[in-house]
Amino acid sequence: MIDMLQTWIEKIRSNDANQVADLYHKKGLLLGTFSNIERRGQSLILDYFNNLLRSQVDVEIITKHEYKSESIATTSGLYNFILNGQKIEARFSFVFLKTKTKWEILSHHSSILPEKIKSDKNPD
Repeated sequence: MIDMLQTWIEKIRSNDANQVADLYHKKGLLLGTFSNIERRGQSLILDYFNNLLRSQVDVEIITKHEYKSESIATTSGLYNFILNGQKIEARFSFVFLKTKTKWEILSHHSSILPEKIKSDKNPD
């Protein structure tokens, strides 16, 4: 299996929403970092990336944890989005499915990391 996470990052860096959306299964689900709606299917996923890639976007992996079998793989961890020069810390999970011809993203969840909870014993 090719490194699908790295492939996804390369497509994000290409700034081509069509190339990114093509990585998703036709019934894929995207719960995007910068959207409050479920995006099921390639047309809604394409819409998300058309909007996101109006900005200059980069991604850097901080941690990743993988599981692979013959037909399914998962990757989750932490990454940073760099959006117009601003770093946004986020977490992610991908589920990849091997179809007859290639690996595709079946499910992708990404969300901004919650702020650290301030302790009453250590107020700022």
